[in-house]
Amino acid sequence: MPLRRTRSSGRLTEALASAFPAVSLEAVAAEFAKTSASKEVNAKVAALSNSVREEAAVAVGIFRSAEMWLRIKTPSVSDGNNFGVDVQNYVITELQAMQKAVDAMVTTSKDYHWARAAGLDKLYAGESSETKKDSSESTEEKDGKPETKKTTSSSTSSKSSAQPASADYKEYLVQVDVRQYQNCYSQLSEIRNSYIRAHLLFAKNLKRLTDPRGEGEDGRSGNVMSMF
Repeated sequence: MPLRRTRSSGRLTEALASAFPAVSLEAVAAEFAKTSASKEVNAKVAALSNSVREEAAVAVGIFRSAEMWLRIKTPSVSDGNNFGVDVQNYVITELQAMQKAVDAMVTTSKDYHWARAAGLDKLYAGESSETKKDSSESTEEKDGKPETKKTTSSSTSSKSSAQPASADYKEYLVQVDVRQYQNCYSQLSEIRNSYIRAHLLFAKNLKRLTDPRGEGEDGRSGNVMSMF
C-alpha cells in the first residue's frame, strides 16, 4: 500500500506542469488585470482552488489509511526490543503532521473568495440600480364588444452616486488573484512533496514497520494489505 503513493506524486507533477506554465507572476498579473474588475469569479483561479481542495481531501484519506495500517502492525506492549516500535511511532507522527498540514488546505479558497468579495464591494460601493415600470392601456373590440388591455413593461438601470473608485482597488483585486494563483501552486506542490516524503519513510523503513520486533507475522494482520 505505501508504495502506491509514487503514482500520486507523479500525477501531481504532471498536473503542476500543465496548470502552471513557466511564466513570471508579472505576466500572470497582466493576464488577470484584463478581467480582475469583473463581478464574475476568476474562472482560472477558482478552478485551481477547487483542484487544491479535491487533492487535499484525497491526500488526507491516504495518510489516514497509512496511519491505520501502521497501528494495526503495532505489536503488543513489551519491556524491551522496542526500537522498531519507536520507528513506527516516528512515522505515525510524521504522517499526522502531513495530514494536518494538508487538511488545512481543504478550506483555503474560503479566505480567497472573501478577500475578493471585499475588494469588489469597495470597487462598486457607489453603484446602485433602479427598476422603472411603465404601464399603458388600450381598448380593442372583440366580438363586437370593447375590451381593455393593459400592458406593463419594466427596465433596470445602474447608476453611480459616488466618485469613481480608486485604481488601487482594481490593483488590489489583481493582487488577490495572483496571490491565490501562487498559493495554489505552493499547496499542490506541498501535497506532491508530502506523498514523496511518506513514500520514502515507508520505503526506507519497511522491514521495521512491517515487523518491528523481527519476530515474523503474528497472524493478527495477515490480511491487512487487502484493505488498501
